[in-house]
Amino acid sequence: MNFKQALAALDSAPHWRKRAPYLEAWRQAGLHSAKLTGERIAERVAENPDIPIVFGSRERPSQATAAELLRESYEVAAAFHRLGLREGDVLVSQMPNWREGTLTLLASLHLGLIFVPMVHIYGSAEMTFIINTVGAKAVVVPDRWKKIDYGARIAGFGDVPTLELVIVVGDEPMPGVVTRWRDLERDAIQLPALTATSDDPWLIMFTSGTTSAPKGVVHTHNSFGAEVPLFPTVPSPAGRAKLLPLPAGHSAGVIAALRPFLASDACLMMDAWDEELAVELIKRHRPDRAGGVPFMISFLLDRAAELFPNGLVQLSVGAASVPSTLMQRCEEHGWPGTRTYGSTEHPTISGAIPSDPFQKRATTDGRLLAGVEVRLVDDDGATVGEDVPGEIVSMGPELFKGYLDPAHNAGGFAEDGWFHTGDIGQLDADGYLRIVDRKKDIIIRGGENISSKEVEDVLTLHPAVAEVAVVAWPDERLGEKVGVFVRLKPAAALSIDDIAAHFAAADIARQKTPERLVIVDDFPRTPAGKILKTELRERVRSLAQEGTPA
Repeated sequence: MNFKQALAALDSAPHWRKRAPYLEAWRQAGLHSAKLTGERIAERVAENPDIPIVFGSRERPSQATAAELLRESYEVAAAFHRLGLREGDVLVSQMPNWREGTLTLLASLHLGLIFVPMVHIYGSAEMTFIINTVGAKAVVVPDRWKKIDYGARIAGFGDVPTLELVIVVGDEPMPGVVTRWRDLERDAIQLPALTATSDDPWLIMFTSGTTSAPKGVVHTHNSFGAEVPLFPTVPSPAGRAKLLPLPAGHSAGVIAALRPFLASDACLMMDAWDEELAVELIKRHRPDRAGGVPFMISFLLDRAAELFPNGLVQLSVGAASVPSTLMQRCEEHGWPGTRTYGSTEHPTISGAIPSDPFQKRATTDGRLLAGVEVRLVDDDGATVGEDVPGEIVSMGPELFKGYLDPAHNAGGFAEDGWFHTGDIGQLDADGYLRIVDRKKDIIIRGGENISSKEVEDVLTLHPAVAEVAVVAWPDERLGEKVGVFVRLKPAAALSIDDIAAHFAAADIARQKTPERLVIVDDFPRTPAGKILKTELRERVRSLAQEGTPA
């Protein structure tokens, strides 16, 4: 099945057909629209043209208003059209959070292209796979960024028969025939009217599986367009920006890029997390809200008095595991810390807001967004009770249309079309959702289920621990034991005996006490800064096979 056939198959897929009554309900509620995302952006920017956007970067810093970027994006769309790109063609972008990256995103909307952002860690092999999977006609890349030589990356492509255009931002030599961004012919033209509907695909993101090639996640104009205005953030009382150091190829980065245009929210973006640059940008632009993953937030807290003398009105934290101690530190500074929960497939299912009680903000991932529904089920698919852990099965206006591969859809959706998230959660009497674990992160020790997140939360309280990740460690007798990877605080030390004493003092069940310890200088991370447990599990398998003691 080729790409076009895969998209067509989604329209007749059982899970999508069963979504019809929900789509109508979301339209009636104003959560979905008959308009394409580009049309909605044009209307919103006309109402709020002066929203500032800052692109923080050492290589290519820039800033502009929403109206200026929108106007420029029409010129870029005209240039892309002259190069032969037409509605329905696929454009892959591996651009960082630079001005040109946002212009590429907006231009794709004006032309009706299918936009495929790609995280920068994907090399030649992954890029070749994705380009061929979606039949991409064009790719937009920098010439060089950080330590990545995109010339070498492009030279390493395998056979990519559909690829006709390589558009390069920058002046360094590149292999083959490329089009330089600086040479785009931007004279305005009347762009052709689009035939797509708001339930047609616009955005495809690839998310890595644990045992397979990246999965293509297909979002429509409506599904991703609903996500941006519904995201649980608060406006700035002073009209200041929100610091969002989120990677452009990640779903969170695409949300951040769209916020100025669909939510009229000023944004201070960064092309990569850089502590020194973050300090410079914060002192220059004085954001009063911020978002990021725990290690970024921890840095901001360490420099709180220097960087935010007037405080913050919201600090959004997103990660698979958010320590309650981090939320407590936010509270001590008077910053309302909030947690959110979602995935590439369903970007935001729940989220807290600053007015929620602190205990709820510290220990849960907030309440469901407007239009979102969840049910929590056991292994047999039966709905569990209040405060009982179960797999989260979701439905909502931001839910993706489906995977490109029909085999993934068959296993990813329930019979009624709801999405199996693979996450274990609990829903309390007040409607707050708490993520207990990833289903695959449950450690089964001698038949007992142990939540890796629960172990992480306890170990994070140890004074020597800066950051921790818990994974299953194979064991011949018990099946699995609790293994921990720990990054220590400066000059700290930690032994397995110290951990045992800590868990005993916390009165935690002995079975949950870690029995294997690995000290690390840092963790492998996703571009968004989240710990890559898949790589830690690979390391555990190697250590277990070698019989290496830990």
